[in-house]
Amino acid sequence: MDILQFLIIFILGSMFGSFYNLLIYRLPRGMSVISPPSHCTACGKPIRWYDNIPIISYIWLRGKCRHCGSKISIRYPLVEAFSGFLFVVCFLKFKEPFMAVLFFVFFSILLVASLIDWNTFTLPDSLTLGGFLLGLLSSLFRQDLGPKESLLSALVGSGAFLLIYLYYTKIRGIEGLGFGDIKLMAFIGSAFGMWGVLYAVFLGSLFGLLYALPLIIKNRTMQFALPYGPFLSLGALVGILLNLKEFIL
Repeated sequence: MDILQFLIIFILGSMFGSFYNLLIYRLPRGMSVISPPSHCTACGKPIRWYDNIPIISYIWLRGKCRHCGSKISIRYPLVEAFSGFLFVVCFLKFKEPFMAVLFFVFFSILLVASLIDWNTFTLPDSLTLGGFLLGLLSSLFRQDLGPKESLLSALVGSGAFLLIYLYYTKIRGIEGLGFGDIKLMAFIGSAFGMWGVLYAVFLGSLFGLLYALPLIIKNRTMQFALPYGPFLSLGALVGILLNLKEFIL
């Protein structure tokens, strides 16, 4: 891939990232993703196209609304940049355009779902169940993952988490994880197969522990809540992109 192709793919990815920011804000609030057009959440003024250029507009406006001067979250350019980077990585790793775009969509669902979960402790069905159905449908056209393996992996991933959910809610009387995590694992299994499930569980647990350990030491308590979805998603993402099964087998 030459520099021009790299740049074009990055720009396209960052444009998708701009849309992902809209999803992250609107989906948990039950808002339409079509209307109204993009606007400042502080003053309500519409955002013109030249103020909505991924990454560049944030830098040009110095992270503030042109109209009211309210600060714009750094999350917006970071999501746009990460989305652009992710699109490039997918094209570098998956040589076939179909597979590159498909995995970019899968990873994008994980990205949006993770940030929503981090902010609200919820995972929208439109992402988890929609991703699950997309994973099953795409398996009809893939050579690396057939329909039977896709469905079986989804059942194993979601079934294991369902048992954990029932153990905590029915036996211990607490909510150890959310029902959205069960549906997220169904999506991960259908999209990435059994290895994706293993990456999500083991790497996700490791990443979650590494994040939580300093908090436990600092606060001297384990009585705090963390969303599990972002760590499951990160585990699946890292495992798939690094193709860790090659180091295991």
